[in-house]
Amino acid sequence: MNHLSTISALLGGSLMSIALTAHANAPFAAKDKSFDQYSWVTTHNSYEKINQNLAEIPRQLRDGVRGFMLDIYSYDTPRPAEVLRVCHKTIACYGPWSNQLKNEFIPFLKSNPTEVVTIFLETYAERKHLQTVFETIPELADYSFNPKNFSGSNWPTLGEMAEKNNRLILFTNRANTSGDYIVNGKTITVLDEGHWVVSNKWDSLGASVFTHDWSCPPRNQDLPVTTEKVNPDTKKDSWNRLFLMNQFHSFISTVTDSAAKDNNLTYLARRVQTCGKTPNFIGINNYQNGDTTPYTKALSEGGIYFWEGNNADPKQDAVCVVPRGQTTLSLPARGCENDEARSLTLSGMAKGTRITVFDSRDGDRNDDYTVVHLKRNIDINERVVLPSFEIDRNTATYKVVNFRNNGLDGKVSRIVVDGPAPENLPPVMMMYEGNNVSQNRVCTVPLNARDSFNMKSHKYGCRNDEVRSMKIFKATKGSRMVFAGNPSGSHNQGVTEITILKDIDFPVPINSFDRSFTNEYVRVEHRGNSIDGKISHIQVHHEGLSSKQHAAGVASF
Repeated sequence: MNHLSTISALLGGSLMSIALTAHANAPFAAKDKSFDQYSWVTTHNSYEKINQNLAEIPRQLRDGVRGFMLDIYSYDTPRPAEVLRVCHKTIACYGPWSNQLKNEFIPFLKSNPTEVVTIFLETYAERKHLQTVFETIPELADYSFNPKNFSGSNWPTLGEMAEKNNRLILFTNRANTSGDYIVNGKTITVLDEGHWVVSNKWDSLGASVFTHDWSCPPRNQDLPVTTEKVNPDTKKDSWNRLFLMNQFHSFISTVTDSAAKDNNLTYLARRVQTCGKTPNFIGINNYQNGDTTPYTKALSEGGIYFWEGNNADPKQDAVCVVPRGQTTLSLPARGCENDEARSLTLSGMAKGTRITVFDSRDGDRNDDYTVVHLKRNIDINERVVLPSFEIDRNTATYKVVNFRNNGLDGKVSRIVVDGPAPENLPPVMMMYEGNNVSQNRVCTVPLNARDSFNMKSHKYGCRNDEVRSMKIFKATKGSRMVFAGNPSGSHNQGVTEITILKDIDFPVPINSFDRSFTNEYVRVEHRGNSIDGKISHIQVHHEGLSSKQHAAGVASF
């Protein structure tokens, strides 16, 4: 095996990452949380194709949309199935509502027995009109969600809703059209939105793309968006009230603006922060543009948020969010821009997850990369900050190791999320041009065997008279490294000897070879002339790692 192959193996170059893609019809894999703990992509004026990427309802369902905002109007016709039509202010109509229920929503629910769909009706009709239409679709009762079917103190889980086949939730904005409708002895339930849901004012974003207002005034002045519980009249007053966050313009929307502003992660997150409540439904135009889909996944199941600024500064833009789960992204991809991220935050992530960010788009480990291991489960409501990718840090929450070359912050081009994975480091020392582990990486020398070489030979890629500092990643007690200014290894041009006093399994920096010091892990003894930037010979006196220790270090990195 050549030197480069050896180093590649020590750094985990052979590690394979698996990219997993969720089924298009299943936004969330887990069905064990209550309905109010999920967030759903919701299309505004769902049948107005010009505002939904020209996608019909079946396409939206396949793409993971689960909330639909429809305006229904009564229509004078002798055909019962057609007395309600889906329209936009009667200017543009899209056919009888019964057709959409029978031919689109019910077939989807039948084919996807664990999925839940919510329809918000802006109703310009009377109760009798709904009754007439429902009587033409008796099968609708087989899927209708009825809160009376659940006795718990909060919303049922998705799994419980699937078990009872209560998977179509109907809301109306007009109280006199809410309630139970009896069809062939079965019940279709329409819920009063004012009792169950709170929302921000639908036109608060502004009329057109020329204005963007991120405030969060309530649609109903008597119902702040932070209202916690449903109306007592529902007889379910311990249940949490759902929040529909409207995020669209009232007059003009464009695909470009939707991607850059309305549905962009930065502005979605700022609106949520302003509202002070996590939305269950995010109502948008042009659902395929921007970051709403990954954002709702992350709000529901957890994710990794990348930020343009260090310390996850919310005053700067969010780069993107990567929902929980194994994935490999070569940037730009899935809303993540290339060469932007400088920090990240974690919410709802599992113990054992490993996150690796690379400067190289191809994952070349000869360039900068940083590995983050999660040491505990992180709750969905937590916000754990990693302030920079250029740090080594070991906390109760995570272990972060930076394999520096010339800097990674603002240069991230590849993201790999996998695991569970061990936390072990490779038995190597990395050498740097500058003091304090700065400037470019010169070379990487393994510490799992005895060795002695003149740096003019360029073994391991080491260059003569370049090294001023280094970082030891893994070494065993009793090992020694000797650095000399003379190419022969003689000590007459200055020498520094480093002795490992305690097993090292987290990076220990040696910021200069011209300073003697002792700490818990190393004793550094410098004698004679300065050798910073003048090192010409290296010896490694290795105290062997066990085969188990060595294998663990190679496999994990």
